[in-house]
Amino acid sequence: MSVSAASYAMRRAARTLTSLFLAATAASASSARAEESNEFWPEAQIHYWFDDRKSRAILMGSLSRNRASDTTYQAEQGLTFEHQFADYFLGRIGYRHGASTEGGAYNENRLLLEQTFRLYLPDKVIVARTREDFRWLDSGFAVRLRERLQVQRDFTIDNYTFTPYTSAEVFFDTRYGQFARYRLTLGVTLPIDKHISVEPYLVRQVDWAPSGVITNALGFILIMAF
Repeated sequence: MSVSAASYAMRRAARTLTSLFLAATAASASSARAEESNEFWPEAQIHYWFDDRKSRAILMGSLSRNRASDTTYQAEQGLTFEHQFADYFLGRIGYRHGASTEGGAYNENRLLLEQTFRLYLPDKVIVARTREDFRWLDSGFAVRLRERLQVQRDFTIDNYTFTPYTSAEVFFDTRYGQFARYRLTLGVTLPIDKHISVEPYLVRQVDWAPSGVITNALGFILIMAF
């Protein structure tokens, strides 16, 4: 990575940390009165690589389940295209559709854009990602800006390599004109064979607009890559 690219990645990371601090400060004021729920987020992805593994298409489907009632309340499907422009930068464009599975009013069509910068350190990788969600909801059009900072590291035991990671993300929502959510994630990517890997993770998510809600989620992603 060039010096200018590394400097830009560091500035992106600093900006994300600043956003996280502001969001956490706002959340602390409302966390005492927030409702709390426990959920399970299963997801399946199919990755198809092309262009000498510089580009890929990602087909995904996910569910959201309430662990107390064991009921599924939301489903999402989507297709995303990714291209690696440089060792330290990649971009994505995609479409997602989300809907209630219990006959609720929620229905969403979403165009997403992502810009991701990677800073390679001797023993870890720092990933700064910005994502823009352009959302067509039943209530109208809205934009959500998401800033995520992730730290990951490869570990190898007896020729088996796996990748733990931790991340923090903030969401700015134009419906409320403020940072409306932050999310802390701890997970690990575990290869099964050449084409299959799994990614279990834990999430602590705080929403304080329009009302205070805390979500503790157990996530699990099945990834099939070809």
